[in-house]
Amino acid sequence: MRIGLLLAAAVLSSNARAEYPERPVRIVVGLPAGASTDTLARLLAQKLGERLKQTFNVDNKPGAATRLGMETVARAAPDGYTLGVANAVSASFPLMFDNFTFNAGKDFVPITLLGRAPSFLAVRADLPVSNVAEFAAYAKSHSGKLTFGQGGNGSNPHLAALALAKSLGVEATGVPYKGNSPTAVAVGAGEVDFALLDYPSVRPMVERGKVKLLAVTEPRRLASMPQLPTSGEQGLTREIDGMTPWFMLVAPAGTPPALLDLINRHVNELLAAKDVQQSLLTLGIEPEGSTREQALAHFNRERERISRLARELNVSLKN
Repeated sequence: MRIGLLLAAAVLSSNARAEYPERPVRIVVGLPAGASTDTLARLLAQKLGERLKQTFNVDNKPGAATRLGMETVARAAPDGYTLGVANAVSASFPLMFDNFTFNAGKDFVPITLLGRAPSFLAVRADLPVSNVAEFAAYAKSHSGKLTFGQGGNGSNPHLAALALAKSLGVEATGVPYKGNSPTAVAVGAGEVDFALLDYPSVRPMVERGKVKLLAVTEPRRLASMPQLPTSGEQGLTREIDGMTPWFMLVAPAGTPPALLDLINRHVNELLAAKDVQQSLLTLGIEPEGSTREQALAHFNRERERISRLARELNVSLKN
């Protein structure tokens, strides 16, 4: 009798998975339309909709450094009909807020890594430097006067800029802007000397000749820009390697593992498709994909890294 009940339950579970999704699914983004996270989410929603023959809607909940969006995910029913795209800022939540830490397993569960947007050391076009060595020399001769832009307190580009200044032994003043794109505009306008920015944000300023890219802050050169050296090979601290925006699909804690596995499979198959990869690369995002376990390990690793950097830099991220 017990075996029969277990088999029946398995059949019901299988049927439920096969029928998912039976109604529209929303993908929550904690940023306004037009941001890299939003653009990625809309591409994902379109492709999942085509694949699963159901509507996937992007629900923008901007505010409080993506906290509003991630709270929406954490409070949603764990039934697979509310998903979220978390980004690197969510790893900083314990340092930014006293009452919302966004803990994996308690508030949300990772489904898969989606991709990452490599960052670049970007300087204003009229800064009298043409490579990293000249930038380092300029920074040291202008310590205390050097300025950098940052598009989010506690973001990877913010902490990476502080780590870079510390490694050079210089004092630099951070100027906050409302996102990476406004930061890129500020660099191009000469309001600040430099910033660490992802390519989607800085590309318009580069193409207009307002910003120069001196290095990619990655462990290896990019296949899309093989001529541009890494910051590390030019002598800068390896601490900033990979301190860049990343994106992860998440669900409310308690979502059934079988459903998470199903969504993981569909998304990873999409990320492996050539048209999706090309679309993401055009956006400046390198597609990744992962198992659920790899996504969890990545999130925890990044949270530990951010916490360590904040301690070493003696930075408070409280608003």
